[in-house]
Amino acid sequence: MRLILIAALTLLPVTAVAENPICAPTGEIVGRAVEARKSGEDAPETITAISADMVGDLAAYEPAVQPLVDWVYSLTEADMAEDVAGSYVAQCEAQ
Repeated sequence: MRLILIAALTLLPVTAVAENPICAPTGEIVGRAVEARKSGEDAPETITAISADMVGDLAAYEPAVQPLVDWVYSLTEADMAEDVAGSYVAQCEAQ
C-alpha cells in the first residue's frame, strides 16, 4: 500500500503538467486546419474561417490561428495521413 501511495504522489506533478490548458483549443485549430486542407480549401480561406469562429473564451487563441494553419499547410502529404491534431496535442501536453 505504501508503494502505491509513493508512486501516486510521484506521478502527481507529471499529471498536472500534462494538462496544459492551451493544448486542447490549439489542437482544435490544428484539427480544423487539417480538415480544411483535406477538403481542398486554401490556407488564407482557412485562416479567415477559423479566425471568425474565435469568439468568447476562444478569442484569446485567435493569434495562434495563422501560424498553426500555416504549419498544417506546410506538412507533406505523408504527414497528412497521420493523426496530425492528435500528435500535436500529445506533443503540446508533453512539454
